[in-house]
Amino acid sequence: MSREVDVYRLQSRLCRFLSHPERLRITEVLGTGEKSVGELVELTGLPQPTVSRHLSLLAELGVVEAERRGRRVYYRLKYPEVLEASRILRSVL
Repeated sequence: MSREVDVYRLQSRLCRFLSHPERLRITEVLGTGEKSVGELVELTGLPQPTVSRHLSLLAELGVVEAERRGRRVYYRLKYPEVLEASRILRSVL
């Protein structure tokens, strides 16, 4: 399989993962800076298990990075370009 086809498959996977409205909301909030799960729950209004599940998927995909500090884990966007892409798509709508 060519490298170009691999890139398209990865892009398709990224779009599929980001197609969920709650994950889009989480990435938007993370676009303002790193946040703990508790802060994301407060800012998004989503239940903690939901936020944690979506963060796990976003981390698996490599969209977010996590850093443990004491008892809390802080998340940040690994690639702010994902947020920019999301905003560009929204502007088309």
